[in-house]
Amino acid sequence: MPVSIDPKDQKIWDYFTNRKTPVTIKQVMKALLVSETHARRALEYFVFRALAERHKIGGVMTYRIKE
Repeated sequence: MPVSIDPKDQKIWDYFTNRKTPVTIKQVMKALLVSETHARRALEYFVFRALAERHKIGGVMTYRIKE
């Protein structure tokens, strides 16, 4: 079943899918000039919809596309 992504989160999804390495909230904030809250909510939504995985690496939460 296709998952619809909110248009305001589409640029975060495009950035997220074009990277080969996991991303952090701060990387999304800096690259796209969005607030921490917006970046966090979008990435957590992707995890909730089973599109992404969340991992803790050295005390920092990273997100990557689910394989």
